[in-house]
Amino acid sequence: MADTHDRELRENGFVRLSGVAAGDALARLRSAVARLEEIARDRTVSSDDFILEAPGIGGWAAWQQGGSGALTGVLRSADRIHEHVPEFDSVQRSLDLAGGPVAGAAGSPGTLVNAFLWAKPPVVGSAKPWHQDIAFAPPSFGAEEHGIVTIWIALEPATRANGCLEFIPGSHLLGLFPHTGDRERLPGEPPLTGAVEPHVADRHLPREADPVAVPLEPGSAVMFDGMVLHRSAPNTTAAQPRTAVSFVYRVPRPSWTRMEPAAVARL
Repeated sequence: MADTHDRELRENGFVRLSGVAAGDALARLRSAVARLEEIARDRTVSSDDFILEAPGIGGWAAWQQGGSGALTGVLRSADRIHEHVPEFDSVQRSLDLAGGPVAGAAGSPGTLVNAFLWAKPPVVGSAKPWHQDIAFAPPSFGAEEHGIVTIWIALEPATRANGCLEFIPGSHLLGLFPHTGDRERLPGEPPLTGAVEPHVADRHLPREADPVAVPLEPGSAVMFDGMVLHRSAPNTTAAQPRTAVSFVYRVPRPSWTRMEPAAVARL
């Protein structure tokens, strides 16, 4: 089964992993998320690590525009969660994600470089546009020598209706796609007007394969390469939150990926 998973990751750029965090591990992750929510409960504006949701505009755009419309304490995402709540790091270590599925995919154990909460509340949970994670790696990451493998674990059912992840199979083999939009403003920079989250425009998306949605049951995961194009739709449900955590590992650059610009349509 592990060989099948590795082959799917190499060929498609992503692979489902059933029951990665079951029983006690799932309970511990949910408890750690509750601790994050407690930390953010009284926040009224977003920061580098805690992004609040904002109806109609979305958490990232509201943050870049100065926080207008953000919902107090309603998280859209959180960064470096393993530093804010060390239990996340303890769980990923106990599950041996780096030495198990990541090592199987990359040929050597990965090094944890970040961990995230991805909260998509009912009704107001905003979309995440098409992108490649490697496009946002800082210069210090060393993207010419290293790649990224992410394990994204659902803590509640992730469905088409509440915004499960979608991928374009094989897009990780095509190179780096152009990302348009605004970069995150640096501390002290003024708010942006009409901020646009960085994304790959529809006209630049590859047409060789249709997007594939990946619904997940709680405790199951999707593992994916940092070059694969992926997105998530808004949560259109009335009462079905979509909560997940992801662990991001630095690995030796996979032989099947390349950092050269992808060939895209120029319309």
